[in-house]
Amino acid sequence: MSWKKAAIAAVVGAQVMMTCAFDASAEGPTVVWKPIPSVQPEFQHEMFPSEVPESGRVPAVIQLLSNVPYYDKYEDSGGPPQGYLAPQEVHVVKAGMPWSETYNWWKVSTWLGDKWINVPSKALDVAPPKQISLLDNTLMYANPNTDSPSTGSLAPQDVEVVAAAKRWFVAENFDYNTMTWLKIHTTWLGDQWIQIPLNRIGTLRSVVPEKEYFLNVSSIPQGVGEITAEFISPFNSTGYRVETMSGVQWMFYRGAKIEESQESLALDTRTTLFAQPYSYGEEVAILQPQKVDVFERINNNPYGNTPDEPIWYHVHTSAGDGWVNKQFADPIAAKPTDVAIELKSNAQLMNYPAGNWYKFAQASPQIVHPIRYWDDPLGNRWYQIDSYVGLVWFKLNPYTDHIVGEGFDPAIDMSFYTLYYNSAKIDGDELKFQDRQVGYIRDNAWYVSIPFLSEGFRYDKSESGGWTTYQNTNFGNGFRIQAGSLQATTLWNGKEVHQVNLTAAPQVSSNGEIYLNEADVRNLFGSLIAKVDNSLTFTLQAYKVTALAIPTSVDSDQMVLNVAFRDSTQQLPAGASPELRPKLTVEEIGAQPTEAIQAYPKWVAPIQWDMAFFQYQAAKPLKVGQNQLRARLEIGGRVLWQQEFTVLRTK
Repeated sequence: MSWKKAAIAAVVGAQVMMTCAFDASAEGPTVVWKPIPSVQPEFQHEMFPSEVPESGRVPAVIQLLSNVPYYDKYEDSGGPPQGYLAPQEVHVVKAGMPWSETYNWWKVSTWLGDKWINVPSKALDVAPPKQISLLDNTLMYANPNTDSPSTGSLAPQDVEVVAAAKRWFVAENFDYNTMTWLKIHTTWLGDQWIQIPLNRIGTLRSVVPEKEYFLNVSSIPQGVGEITAEFISPFNSTGYRVETMSGVQWMFYRGAKIEESQESLALDTRTTLFAQPYSYGEEVAILQPQKVDVFERINNNPYGNTPDEPIWYHVHTSAGDGWVNKQFADPIAAKPTDVAIELKSNAQLMNYPAGNWYKFAQASPQIVHPIRYWDDPLGNRWYQIDSYVGLVWFKLNPYTDHIVGEGFDPAIDMSFYTLYYNSAKIDGDELKFQDRQVGYIRDNAWYVSIPFLSEGFRYDKSESGGWTTYQNTNFGNGFRIQAGSLQATTLWNGKEVHQVNLTAAPQVSSNGEIYLNEADVRNLFGSLIAKVDNSLTFTLQAYKVTALAIPTSVDSDQMVLNVAFRDSTQQLPAGASPELRPKLTVEEIGAQPTEAIQAYPKWVAPIQWDMAFFQYQAAKPLKVGQNQLRARLEIGGRVLWQQEFTVLRTK
């Protein structure tokens, strides 16, 4: 907000109330309020929401009692005005609500065109509406004094207003229950005075009756009533007269429109029958697939639905009448599954995906065997099980729960941990980070500064014997390179793992920084490289790896090593090439590298919108007796985890 608008808001917010005095003659011109049209005024793109006189909520004419500054635009009101309007009667184009408070913005018609004015209530006079609708039995008086005897009582009806107390529109302490005096005309007693609250001043307008549902309104049985009239007031929100089984109720908002319908509805899956069209309301029954007769419907119910399934149906069923919505049912696209789920934490059980917590039931940590699964539009996977409270759905905790395939017992658990990020702008044939050159093009390939990347990827640098080592002390991986050499060495916890052939020899710039070809950056750092707009971005995903239960003996000719893997799908989609994700290698220590067994991850299921579940399986042949093995997870030449272990083959 600009300082000008802040200043305007401060002025509008300054509330100073004046003492109310009576003026039985109601001096000044009488303002006739125009009939209320059936259409709404066009939407106004103004600083303050506003009403036009035709709405019945603001007067058509106001009387200015002192000089008032005017502005061509409200945005200009923080500066000097374009001029002043002398005391006069002006026609209203529109006004803010409520217009009777201490300060209010008005757009008025003048001989210079439409202008904006901000008028203090003490500098304003407004005639009362020509006619109002009495909603209650109302006492009449010969004078505006409740200590005088009443001259009679008026039943609810429309009455003609001929005058009002001076400043009749002022709400004391901003309370619109403030009583005010109006002079009305009767055919049998002549002019009489009545005292009513400000928020009861208005006009009752008949409307086409409309049956509607109101949520959580205890005074309306089953939440269903029929709107038969609107009460339009300058001092209150529009009120709606609602006819119900328990009598007339007044509401200040519309409900959801209920329309008659004669149709047949096919329920293709188990569907919840509700007592009301509200997903958190009382459940009548769980309906099996069937056809039901519809006698009413709500086409756009705001209570507990999504845009995909906006319709609620009022239906006859063998379980009784009730409401159904196809969103609150088993998904028609659900598929059977034979996986097992190892729950590591309590899972909330839902009667349908993304639905209500079923009777606040939970599944405790255990292995469960789902019947079906369903992937929601956000990418979350839901599973259905037959539980102690019946058929229910639950969603995995992506950080703790495991999906276990048939015969799949994970020995290693790996999950996405965090993301490291670095970016540089493309400036012709150079890469720039602020004013620093961090890359250049040679032979149609980018060469990137290793010090620049190591800063973003949290690698420490050291030098020895002409070799430069970059080591990530947080995760244990690193590499060693030498300017001009096509060989590099990858490291794990400071120990050499294997030699890597580089695409191009590292280059040394004039400032002493080592530059690597982008293909070698990908290989040694395990970094994803992408062009985004006019930049190159380098992202490095870090993982947490835990050895759960690597076998120590087997009674077959091979050992099967399984890895459960939860990976982020934001930088690398689930359907990307498996070779872009970590590779599992199982090898015999001292054997030829060609005898090593390698495996890449296979996609199993989405877990949530930004994460998916993968599995590895590597079967390593064994010799009888002791087998000295090593397992390793790596991306390119970057080692994520490595462990040596011994397995005894007993047969």
